[in-house]
Amino acid sequence: MNKQEEIKSETENKNNTNTKNSNIKFANYLGKFKLKIFLVLFLTLLDTIIVIASPKIISNIVDHGIATNNRNQIMQNGLYLLLLSLFSIIFSVITTYVAAQIGYGITALIQKDLFKKLLNFSFKNLDKFSTPTILTRITNDSDSIGNAIVFTVRMGLQAPVMFVFAIFMSYQISSDLSKIFLVIIPLLIIIIMVLFKITSPIFKESQERVDGINGVIQENIRGIRTVKTYTREEHEVTKFMKDNKLLRNVKLKVIYIMTILEPIIGVLINAALIGVLYFGGNLVFSDKLSNGQLIAFISYTSQIFTGLFLMAGILMTVFPSIISFGRIKELLNTHSEITEKENAIDNIPSGSKLDLELKNVSYSYSNSKNNTLENISLKVPFGSSLGIVGMTGSRKNNPCLTYNKTL
Repeated sequence: MNKQEEIKSETENKNNTNTKNSNIKFANYLGKFKLKIFLVLFLTLLDTIIVIASPKIISNIVDHGIATNNRNQIMQNGLYLLLLSLFSIIFSVITTYVAAQIGYGITALIQKDLFKKLLNFSFKNLDKFSTPTILTRITNDSDSIGNAIVFTVRMGLQAPVMFVFAIFMSYQISSDLSKIFLVIIPLLIIIIMVLFKITSPIFKESQERVDGINGVIQENIRGIRTVKTYTREEHEVTKFMKDNKLLRNVKLKVIYIMTILEPIIGVLINAALIGVLYFGGNLVFSDKLSNGQLIAFISYTSQIFTGLFLMAGILMTVFPSIISFGRIKELLNTHSEITEKENAIDNIPSGSKLDLELKNVSYSYSNSKNNTLENISLKVPFGSSLGIVGMTGSRKNNPCLTYNKTL
């Protein structure tokens, strides 16, 4: 093994070690908002308890107030319901505000880390990640994560708690009437999982199409003078529309799937409500169920479906954000090819008069086994200029780029 290969081997080992040590995890960002996350979860739990308790209070108003013409009972339970509603509004406002701080605060931290990472990238790193995909990861992918956090922090606890407790409360009211859910809920879960499996690959394809559009836009902004000089506007518009139509078609796939499945889900929900009203009405006629209990059961039925669809919404929101964070993580965990000594000077005092000196500097491209330049030594005193003269392709720029920490 020659000296150059030894240097490359040491650099690669150092890069791999640093990459493992700098492995970015999503928990690292969540840990910075522990108190706010706890506050949101606590208030969301209280809000969910209020939502679950409300049908029971309405049932008491109907059975013990309206049925017996007891106005005191109506006023008392009505006051309880009003107070609980006010608390629910307060909790919802606070959780929405704090959840937004968490979600978009994490988004800002991710974008900051991405930007700092990019500043230290070399040309070799930039060859792996094109500018369009970097732009998409900093903007679209980061925003996707923020939106998912805002939705999940609030609904991630409320949806399953509402779903489970609504089923429990329904069973407490009428175990016979609750058997309807044994048919409807599995069917809805199967449909939602099929929907999830079909749409999951589309989200990843959508982000790739956005990369393509960003690439076309970047090319035209950089080469706008050339485009205008050779009157290539129509050609560039056609090229952009091609990528734009591909993105549009990907988005429309989701719309088409939702258009087909939404009526199916609606039919199942309405069938469940019709079953509850029909069989529940028979139980009321046979005095096995009161009017208030039937009203409460219908409310819990709605909560069951709401909780189920919120959990489905969480899956549909979280999965694209998982893909987005995977793309971001790939960028953050990429170690820069530029390495510095541990005792390197980071800050140079203003007004310092320093000379520039290179000693025995060698350079090679990443895909080459041989050095392009070897043992370059030069010194440029402070206030002096140095011109490197040579033919085209004689690698005049390499020493300058090496000094600028680009290569």
